[in-house]
Amino acid sequence: MAEIINDDGILRCEHVADKFGARPTNEDTALASLPVHDNGHVSLLATYGSDQLIVDAARVSYGKGTTQKRSPAALIRYLVRHKHTSPLEQAEVTFFLRAPIFVVRQIIRHRTANVNEYSARYSELSDDFYLPGRSHLSEQSTNNKQGRGKKVGDDKYEKIQMEFVQAQQNAFDTYGRLLKDHNVARELARVVTPVGAYTELYWKCDLHNFMHFLNLRMDDHAQREVRDYANAMYACAKPHFPHAFKAWEDYVRNSYTLSAAECKMLGAALRTIDNNHSWPQNSYGMTDREYADFKFFLEQTCSQSE
Repeated sequence: MAEIINDDGILRCEHVADKFGARPTNEDTALASLPVHDNGHVSLLATYGSDQLIVDAARVSYGKGTTQKRSPAALIRYLVRHKHTSPLEQAEVTFFLRAPIFVVRQIIRHRTANVNEYSARYSELSDDFYLPGRSHLSEQSTNNKQGRGKKVGDDKYEKIQMEFVQAQQNAFDTYGRLLKDHNVARELARVVTPVGAYTELYWKCDLHNFMHFLNLRMDDHAQREVRDYANAMYACAKPHFPHAFKAWEDYVRNSYTLSAAECKMLGAALRTIDNNHSWPQNSYGMTDREYADFKFFLEQTCSQSE
């Protein structure tokens, strides 16, 4: 069996890689895997492409008259910053996921992925179900209809957990009786199972749309359980596209897009602070071009607020 390396809780297996992707040396293992909750897990089975393939795909646009080539990292940062996404679509990730049905319902909404899921018509469901732990069990938010509020108190936690256990266990007991005692067809017996039941699926997506998935599902507004899966998927895939994901972190994940009204408000605030427009020096890691563009944006923003 391939050597397994433990990296921050992620099991990473020996693999071979080139610009066209990565595969585990042992076909019975994954590139990386990580447990999620008590009964779920994320496994990165393979990747297609690499940072270098993204760069090569972008450079096919170059022709005669090109006088300068950026480094691979700089070119990828340019692509992500300016939303030139087609070169990133050349790369792909393939995952095997084991997750509760209510989590998969949210993952499946990203229709740019290719999905094949376990069928409860053909096979019997596992009797594993999701049970929210103490850190995940919260009351309904008072100001967000689809969000959580304060954590459930210790005095109520065990009673509420027992409600979850009893409801789901009763459903699986009924499911088992329908199959074994009454010989009900699997496609009908599954009707009584809860959305906390676990399912399994293969999930393949190009890198651009995977980043879009991560941006939405790692966000604080996403449901906690789907965030746990998105975070695990990101952790597994990140080392295989280091330049691409660093650019995504800087220009998408950790950035903020201003509306027209917010630009005017920023301009008014800047004019109040400094009427001379003496902007800070470039000491934040931006390239000269990025600094010049941002300085121009700030100047335009100030003039719009006048």
